[in-house]
Amino acid sequence: MIQPFSSSQRRRMLVGLFKLLVLLGAIFLMVPFVASLSSGEDKTTPVSRWIIEFPLGELQTGQLKRLQWQGRDIWVYARRTAEIALLKHNQEQLRDPRSLHSKQPQGLENSFRSVSKDYFVFIPHENRRGCQVALAEEDTEVRFSEPCYGAQYDAAGRIRKNSGHPEQQNLSVPEYIIERGVLKIAPIK
Repeated sequence: MIQPFSSSQRRRMLVGLFKLLVLLGAIFLMVPFVASLSSGEDKTTPVSRWIIEFPLGELQTGQLKRLQWQGRDIWVYARRTAEIALLKHNQEQLRDPRSLHSKQPQGLENSFRSVSKDYFVFIPHENRRGCQVALAEEDTEVRFSEPCYGAQYDAAGRIRKNSGHPEQQNLSVPEYIIERGVLKIAPIK
């Protein structure tokens, strides 16, 4: 027959268990602290905010450059002069001409949807099913199109009226800057 613990034995066992839990808790609290002290990173050099740097001088007018950005594609398109002229004048043919309902950094709600009128930087997938767009070669009013819903976009990635699905929006634009002819793209927040 098993003898029950006496109150003094029970107390010693609980005190011992409590000490063990406190010790384990202290070890778990120390692990991140010790890891941060022994990190192999050089703390003297600042971490760059930009993850892609691409010299725009490599891109000719009418050309498209595909870049990899955190496992996704980013496209950079060098606009033609005729396309730039059309961007201000074809407003009535677009669903969201001022890009009020689009995904782009603040301050790009303009006719070009870009920092520079010469380059359009964007994510080449439409917002509904993630279908990839293609460059439309011949037409200057329709620069990009996608096969899933038949949406058509101008050279600023703005969707045209009467094309695609009613819930489709303008193509998304990542956060970026252009500094001394170099495109710099920020990571996803």
